[in-house]
Amino acid sequence: MATATVIVTIDNEREVAAVNAWFRRWGPRIRCSDNDGCGCCVDIWRVEAPPEALSELPREMVSA
Repeated sequence: MATATVIVTIDNEREVAAVNAWFRRWGPRIRCSDNDGCGCCVDIWRVEAPPEALSELPREMVSA
């Protein structure tokens, strides 16, 4: 498992669609914190996920 921060800009439809599809696909295999973002402009999660799961997200949405 790898640990990373996933950040989604709420008004970026591509990022929102990507993270929603990612959670549907990988949800059972990841551990995720509560959303630490403000909810009005960004969503932020600390996640533990298989490296291959994190590699499916756009690079600009993931930081170590």
